[in-house]
Amino acid sequence: MNNLARKLFAHTAVLLVPTLISCAATAADTQRDPTAVLTSLADRIYVLGETTGKVDDMIAAEANAAEEVRQYVVGGSTDGLLAKDKGKQSPLATAAYMGYPNVVAALLTSSLVRAHINDADEMGVTPWIASNLSMRQSLWACNPAIVGNPFKFVPILITQPYYVSNPTPPYKKTREVLEEAGASSDMAKAKEVWLTNCKNQSEDAKTKVQASTDLQKTVQELGADELTTLMTELRKKAADVQKK
Repeated sequence: MNNLARKLFAHTAVLLVPTLISCAATAADTQRDPTAVLTSLADRIYVLGETTGKVDDMIAAEANAAEEVRQYVVGGSTDGLLAKDKGKQSPLATAAYMGYPNVVAALLTSSLVRAHINDADEMGVTPWIASNLSMRQSLWACNPAIVGNPFKFVPILITQPYYVSNPTPPYKKTREVLEEAGASSDMAKAKEVWLTNCKNQSEDAKTKVQASTDLQKTVQELGADELTTLMTELRKKAADVQKK
């Protein structure tokens, strides 16, 4: 690089530095809304499940997301705190459905969110009911056919360490957080939602749900049993293929 080129490069750099600093500051000041944070969190836990599988990293990711949501609420913005359309899932319901207790707690620091804590989606699912359904641990009990769809089954399977190896059971803690904030606890309604929407569940599962006094505990146990059976069958099939 000759002297003229060096001088031009240095002059250009001096001109660009303020612009780059300004852009960086703007990016830092831009806060993601809770829906964007939740989407990013779900992706992060999936990536961790697919790579290291370390539950501590998954727990840390959820805590970091919760802090980002908390800062969003502190910032005073109410955009994105509720469902955009009536009957649709709110960020609170999504966080409860996914079993993210710290994110739920962060959202509930908003008085607006607390005022809508019992809002239901089109299927009648409130955040409290969503926490009881524990779908990331029970979906294959609700709809066994899901195992035949790798695009839906595999992502949930990969993230299981977050749910089953977590020292603080995510869905149980989520339910507790919601109840402490005043959520309506209607176990009969929760069971009705499960029985209405889980049309392909086994008769044994249906019977156990109907007799259950704690839907969350029941469906998690059903999910664990179903998953154990499934994995045993998959290992057997893999062994049979290897023999051939």
